[in-house]
Amino acid sequence: MHRLLVIAILISVPVRAQIVEDATELLRKARSFAESTTSWRADVVETSRMSGRGMNLQSEVRIKIAAQPPLKMSRHNSGSDRTIFVCDGVEIFYSGDGHSYYKGEARVTPQCDLPLNKFYELDNNPASISVVGRDHVRLADGDLHCVLVRAAWKRGTVNAVHTMCIDPAGLLILRDVIESEDETTGIRSVRTITFTDFESNPTFPPDAFRFSIPPGAIEAKPPI
Repeated sequence: MHRLLVIAILISVPVRAQIVEDATELLRKARSFAESTTSWRADVVETSRMSGRGMNLQSEVRIKIAAQPPLKMSRHNSGSDRTIFVCDGVEIFYSGDGHSYYKGEARVTPQCDLPLNKFYELDNNPASISVVGRDHVRLADGDLHCVLVRAAWKRGTVNAVHTMCIDPAGLLILRDVIESEDETTGIRSVRTITFTDFESNPTFPPDAFRFSIPPGAIEAKPPI
């Protein structure tokens, strides 16, 4: 019996070692998935808190976003920010207050081209990166387990740390907590981006990238 127990322990050690994820490789795979995901839709919750020098600001924004090449994108915000931004492949439409809107050309607007990696806004080559645990995120179709990867960057006087909850199977960054502090101003911020629903290569309805003018809104000149 004792001999069988020893054998079982020896067998379990390499198996356990095999399931420990490499943080750099996992993030590389997540980036690769995001770069190749050009047609997608998602529901996202973004919370933010900024403090320092007598300032303490908080917000929560719920985002419905869809993207499809070429030059089709729809982003509807609710909560602390009620911005609507739509690219229909030819024109862009923007409304920030519901009282006015403006139009422009989609081909000269960078936001109309939105593969998933642009939404993440992650820099390359972190100063440090490691796996720090496991967690889960609840999506519309159930819980997804994820690996917590922490990566740190130095951008001038700003130190930034991302703690990403990465689905090791689907390679989606389900949640990203971005903590930053400016050494010069002392301003600190925490921004959390959490996916609550996601679909790659969806079938979009005909009106998915159609802009509806808010009732009573007037057309304004776009900013220069």
